Amino acid sequence: MTDLLLFQLRRVGRNKQYLFFTVLLPALFTIFFTKVIGGQAPAGEYQDLAGAVLVSMMAYGAIGAALGATIRIAFDRSSGWLRQLRVTPVPTGSVFAVDVMVGALLVLPSLLVVALVGRFVNGVEFGLGTWLALVGSLWAGSVVFVALGVAVGLALDAQAAGAAIGILGTVLAALGGLWFPVEMFPDGMAALARAMPSYWFAELGRDITAGTFAGPPVMVLAGYGVVFAAAALVVARRRPLHAVAG
Repeated sequence: MTDLLLFQLRRVGRNKQYLFFTVLLPALFTIFFTKVIGGQAPAGEYQDLAGAVLVSMMAYGAIGAALGATIRIAFDRSSGWLRQLRVTPVPTGSVFAVDVMVGALLVLPSLLVVALVGRFVNGVEFGLGTWLALVGSLWAGSVVFVALGVAVGLALDAQAAGAAIGILGTVLAALGGLWFPVEMFPDGMAALARAMPSYWFAELGRDITAGTFAGPPVMVLAGYGVVFAAAALVVARRRPLHAVAG
């Protein structure tokens, strides 16, 4: 199982598109939004704005990394790779567990790079404990989106899954208030945003940086996690991991 995990991590690590969209792009967005919007803010408000942008971009990168890593399931089914794994001593359950672990582990580089950019490029100042809690809480919360990615990867074929993940990531970012503050949304859209798991994921980070109780985001994300994990299990029973198509 360890060998399979290392192999899968190397596969994704060699994917330059994955690294660009999940690590470099959120970091660039962090600089862009902070400098453009922060440059217009009064000096006393810069830290708050830069911190808010940082949290949103960490959430954006983590969601993209979680979804992008787990979507490989659809491609591995279509290519016949999962069928080949079936003849090895690795149990099907372990193959599934490795995909979940890969999705979770590959979220961490995005979180760390965006955090470093926020600290050393944009000058965001948090205490060490806050930085550790922020990265740790968002890393733990990203499991919700790993479960969502697994469900999509199991449900769709390779081409449809790739398109679905792109659309899903955009919807979660745009409607969840990761690109623009929810306070700028019309009332109807603001209510929709607060129903999105991406909103609560970022809210978890905002509560950590503000030093407030993060109970509501944790409970909402836990509920979404249960729903997405249950959906993945249901789809897995209907479309076995070793099936090539259909």
